[in-house]
Amino acid sequence: MADDLTPVRENLFPASHAAIGDWLIFPWHRDRANRIQAHKAHSSQAIAIDVFGTLKMSTDRDRVLDAIAQHVGVAPGGPWSVTLEWTDKDRLLGEPRPTQVDAFAVGSMAALVIECKFTEPGGKCSQTAGSRTGKPQCNGSYTEQVNPSNGVCSRCALAGKGIRYWDYIPKVFTLDPAADHAPCPFAGDAYQWMRNAVLAAAIGENRKLQAAAVAAFADHPNFPTARKAKLGLIDPRHCSSKAAVRPVSYQEIINIARQVGLDQELWNDLSGWITQKIARASSRRLAASSPLD
Repeated sequence: MADDLTPVRENLFPASHAAIGDWLIFPWHRDRANRIQAHKAHSSQAIAIDVFGTLKMSTDRDRVLDAIAQHVGVAPGGPWSVTLEWTDKDRLLGEPRPTQVDAFAVGSMAALVIECKFTEPGGKCSQTAGSRTGKPQCNGSYTEQVNPSNGVCSRCALAGKGIRYWDYIPKVFTLDPAADHAPCPFAGDAYQWMRNAVLAAAIGENRKLQAAAVAAFADHPNFPTARKAKLGLIDPRHCSSKAAVRPVSYQEIINIARQVGLDQELWNDLSGWITQKIARASSRRLAASSPLD
């Protein structure tokens, strides 16, 4: 049975709809039962499409992305393109399943790797969880260890599988790949931010562009990513003087668009939409007995 996309459309800002293209084959986020989740009030994919889908289709796209690029510390310069749910098909990091980011913006001088959060924290590394052998593939530290699943000895179970995160980590973070680190510096949700930071570095190197990893988040005290951003904890520890991940709230992005854009009606309407969506998600989170997904 085909998915009913009507509630998804209703949960997306109207000006973003044209950014989807073919709604039937778009890579919607799904639950374990394979049901699309973008109709939910707290859907991180939906709010990402609201903002970056609208930006993709706006005649203000180049001027707004130039301003965002300057805000996060990379060079402006259009024309800019925006891809929603972008996948690294070049497999620059050697991942069997390449990282998919919520939005990817490319200009003539720079690229932005954009991970979007709403009510949820960042993702964690799967190697410390149980595997098919019933044992974790990593003990939680970056130290020499044997992966019980494949018998490979390595400081990082992912590196032992040929995944190149630690090829780029020394270029982004002040960490020695030949030294032990206990616990792993990328335990918890620092893992997802590290992965986006090294992907940005790999893209910049491959395409000869300045590149930045951006954490786009809904700014509200009830949301974990927003709380970390306010405390300066989004950026993984051990980073160099230049931030590895630049947090920018949706509200900031829209304010930038208001400052430099010409279509003030569009950005004012989007601002109201996002404000209401954040308020609804916050109320739902407070009412829930457990954290939202």
